[in-house]
Amino acid sequence: AIVAVALLVEEARKVTFGASLVVYTPHDVRSILQQKAEKWLTDSRLLKYEAILISSPSLELKATSAQNPAQFMFGDTSKKLLHDYAEIVELQTKVRPDLEDQELEGGEKWFVDESAKIVEGKRKSGYAVVDGGTGKVVESGPLRHKWSAQACELYALLRALKRLKGKRGTVFTNSHYVFGVVHTFGKIWEERGLINTKRMSLIHEEIIRQILEAIREPKEIMVVHVKGHQAGLQFQTCSNNLADQEAKRAALLMVSVPEVIWEENPGVQICPSERDIERFKKMGGVLEMGKWKLPDGRELVPKSAARGILRRLHEQTH
Repeated sequence: AIVAVALLVEEARKVTFGASLVVYTPHDVRSILQQKAEKWLTDSRLLKYEAILISSPSLELKATSAQNPAQFMFGDTSKKLLHDYAEIVELQTKVRPDLEDQELEGGEKWFVDESAKIVEGKRKSGYAVVDGGTGKVVESGPLRHKWSAQACELYALLRALKRLKGKRGTVFTNSHYVFGVVHTFGKIWEERGLINTKRMSLIHEEIIRQILEAIREPKEIMVVHVKGHQAGLQFQTCSNNLADQEAKRAALLMVSVPEVIWEENPGVQICPSERDIERFKKMGGVLEMGKWKLPDGRELVPKSAARGILRRLHEQTH
């Protein structure tokens, strides 16, 4: 609804030349944009739509119950409200019905954070889960140097969710990305089959899949966003800083055996046979940088090597 109105307003401006404009819509676009949009829109898009729909003094948005003329094509119109759009937004973006972004009364209160810094020319990655109530470290450790900050953030949340299985708790994170995966993007990606708008696999597909499974395991769970790197003596600020310090400390440790690996293994060389190459070509595959890929970017792997790859991935989950 927000995007549709924004596009129509931009087109209308070409005709009205800045004159007053009134937009009628069955949805309360202004309320949705001001109250819900920050959960599922990036900052750049949010600023763009606010500039178009809210900041313009010559634009007036009105919610109306009048029927859209196109609806007369489907017979008699209904006088009843068929749906509450705000409620639909909530349902479409919730991984579990009781998931909220407000702190639970009682239960565990854990803070998760990551660290992915360049130290002496090498990336040092780590994660931490800290109990805000006691200030003690629940779990922390180093991760592979190839892991990005987003990957480390996701892993920290995953470990917290697994430890909260069957319990009540609140997980605090200072990552907008992690918060979005849990409260918005995760549900949408799950319905799409964990592919993006270009119909390609997500970068962190495997760990996101595990998070979407693990978040359904706790008896009651809330995931709350807090501001990072703040000064003060407030509970959330102090606890989040403790998690940040522990993640930085853990990142400097030696990596033993990583718990989850979803990135490709550069040490494995897969050599397709002539028959495999013929199959790849029939599927539309193209050889790029030593790898056979489909036009949409997916990599083609010989059937003979698939079993070994799946076995290694399975072993890494134990």
